[in-house]
Amino acid sequence: MSDSDTRDQNAGGVSTMPRPAAPPRRTARPRPPAEPGRRPGLPDGVRLAPSAPSAPSTPSAPGVTRAAPRGGHRMPFILMLCVLLGGALVCTLLISTTLAAGSYRITKLQQSVDALARQRQTMQEQVAQAQSAQVIEQQAEQLGMREQGQLRFFNLKTGKVQTDAGSGAVQAINVPGYTP
Repeated sequence: MSDSDTRDQNAGGVSTMPRPAAPPRRTARPRPPAEPGRRPGLPDGVRLAPSAPSAPSTPSAPGVTRAAPRGGHRMPFILMLCVLLGGALVCTLLISTTLAAGSYRITKLQQSVDALARQRQTMQEQVAQAQSAQVIEQQAEQLGMREQGQLRFFNLKTGKVQTDAGSGAVQAINVPGYTP
């Protein structure tokens, strides 16, 4: 045992085993230069039509092929989804705010309708009380009016005051609003 192993055991630690050495890395075999228009894996004599020159690519290690970047088309799609979700959120907020304001206004209008209905009922009760005979008589007495016991009529032709007691003055004198 070495000093470090005994020190680990005395300190309550756990000793570790040394790591095995990593296997040697393989180096890529150099490929023969490809002929223009020829793709590996095609039978001899078959060539592809020349295509438009592509943008210069970054140099890579020999034998390593790079896949086309897939994230290039995802970013605009994710951005579009975020914009759509944000727009939907704003629209939902706007609609709920508008509905809440409308609900508040409806509540206020219903309360004012209830108050006006109570006021109308109170006024109808006051009118019904004011139309009773006792109230009309009391108000007439307050204004200085008195009850007429017997109606008397002044005859302009004769210059005499007449009553309707059997004299036929009612037919001769037409008084508006009087019905015996």
